[in-house]
Amino acid sequence: MDLRQLGYFVAVAEEGSVTRAADRLHVTQPPLTAQIKKLEAELDVRLFVRHRRGVDLTEAGRELLVKARRILSDIADIAESVRHIGDGRAGRLTLSFDAGTGWGVLPGLLARYRRERPHVELDYIEEPGTGVLDSVRLRRREIGLVHLPPTVVDSDREHRLDMAVIHREPLMAVLPRVPARREDRVDLADLAGEQFFAPAPGAWGGLHQHLIEACRLGGIDPPIRIVAQMSTAVAMVAAGHGVALAPAAVRSLCGPTVTTLPLTRYVPMVETAVVSRRGDALSPPADAFRRLAMSTPEPDVLGPELAPGRERVDDSWRWLQQR
Repeated sequence: MDLRQLGYFVAVAEEGSVTRAADRLHVTQPPLTAQIKKLEAELDVRLFVRHRRGVDLTEAGRELLVKARRILSDIADIAESVRHIGDGRAGRLTLSFDAGTGWGVLPGLLARYRRERPHVELDYIEEPGTGVLDSVRLRRREIGLVHLPPTVVDSDREHRLDMAVIHREPLMAVLPRVPARREDRVDLADLAGEQFFAPAPGAWGGLHQHLIEACRLGGIDPPIRIVAQMSTAVAMVAAGHGVALAPAAVRSLCGPTVTTLPLTRYVPMVETAVVSRRGDALSPPADAFRRLAMSTPEPDVLGPELAPGRERVDDSWRWLQQR
């Protein structure tokens, strides 16, 4: 007894006719009849009572029909489940991310991934930036999301990893909102006397290094207060205790008492990378996540108010408003 015989049997039972079952299965009647007879011989029992109008099930046939339908349904479910796992629509995704990507790039990516692959189990953990790299390197997680420092350190850790940049955004000054302030950009030199709030080195990927590099390019060496969360830095700025530098996504955390301004001088863009272990074959769910992250068009996080050439942008807006 094989699956083809069971399929033939179910078709004949449901149609009540060998002729109609043959049409439904797109086969000729003789091989269909031969398979039914072979099945009856193997089971040593009659499954059908034949008559002029077609066939009726015997008691044994009715019992087999119930079990055959269940078997064929289970086989179909197994095949579908295997296909889902094979193409990444089911299974498990293990992901590590740092705090900076947690309030920036990650939420949108996870929302899209969940919509496209609702049956994948998500196993993710927030770690310091160096922890993200170590989790992937040591195979505790397949995929990582991390803010890169201005220059990726050439070390044994990075040699074992593949890093693909999926998102870029400018570094912004986070300042108390002052009604009298009219400037649309800020020079870091004007903030030389301020207290800066920043993450610990390695805590939010490369954001601490971005702060140090920005201050170096701005020619300042301000006092830096370490905080655990970006929300803490924003709260301290709102209370008038200092300032901060953060990627443009920080605007989603800022309330009415805090403002963000682009910098007048060039500083390196903050890059977010998806990280995987070099040479490892990713599981289908992890491969699907990596491809989704890399296929997402880079958002225009600059916008007209942040783009270089302010005078040109203002002219463009005036032209649009006159149309």
